[in-house]
Amino acid sequence: MTADFSMQPRSQQEWSWLVAMDLFLGGLGGALFLFFVFLKLPAAVGLLSLGLVTAGGLVLLAELGHPARAWRAICRPFSSWISRGVIFVLLFLVTGSLTVGPLLASFSWLPWAPDTLGGKTLGMIAGVSALLVTLYPGFVLAASPSIPSWNTPLLPVLFFSNSVMGATGILLLFSSIGFWSQSIAELNALATLLLIANFVLLLVYLLVLGNSGISAKESVRRLREGSLGWVFRWGVVLVGTIVPLLLVVLLPSAAALAGACVLAGGVLFRYCVLEAGVYVPFALT
Repeated sequence: MTADFSMQPRSQQEWSWLVAMDLFLGGLGGALFLFFVFLKLPAAVGLLSLGLVTAGGLVLLAELGHPARAWRAICRPFSSWISRGVIFVLLFLVTGSLTVGPLLASFSWLPWAPDTLGGKTLGMIAGVSALLVTLYPGFVLAASPSIPSWNTPLLPVLFFSNSVMGATGILLLFSSIGFWSQSIAELNALATLLLIANFVLLLVYLLVLGNSGISAKESVRRLREGSLGWVFRWGVVLVGTIVPLLLVVLLPSAAALAGACVLAGGVLFRYCVLEAGVYVPFALT
């Protein structure tokens, strides 16, 4: 006689706050560099984006526990998004540094100025690598078939959208010191569009999970209830989305506060996604 037993969904315990910070910093730095390249923002923006991606890499090394073994992460580019991510980050740091270099007074002698063929080529490669750095964190999680709330094509889109929104938060935060060269009204309009788009994507993500299997539904429940639900509702939705949206629409002079709220919400969003991840329950026969 055969009996079926169902195990309850089990929380993932391997990915913690440090991973959330790495995913946040890497995506944020890559998206910020895209703004730097395509909107021709000041060199300080490019330097900050390089610093953010570097900080994300250092956080990941701390999470690994054995930094000396980190080189192994690059050895499986054909089968691992983590390996691809390491390659993307290294390519970005090299080409991004070479792109920003001629814009700095100390390195203005470098022959590949932005208006030269070499400078334009480097800028293009750096921009593509920045895009890949921004995209890969979502694909790292989406490549986890045992955790349905991660294993969805919506997650890379949502992570990318959130990273671009976070880069806008950086520009809002430092708009008073010249990080944004256009009018503040244009920046507020961009922030409004991204905040609304990201909120819609988040709702779609939750609706899709809520109509999926038992593990995905459990992830949604955790985002709605308990201590994690409190962080999600008040941190991600209220502080990270609604408050900055109201500020940029009704109180444009509070751009720095709106930017700080967006960044706080971005960190908490990644933390909530990681903490809400549960494995598919196994059926024992």
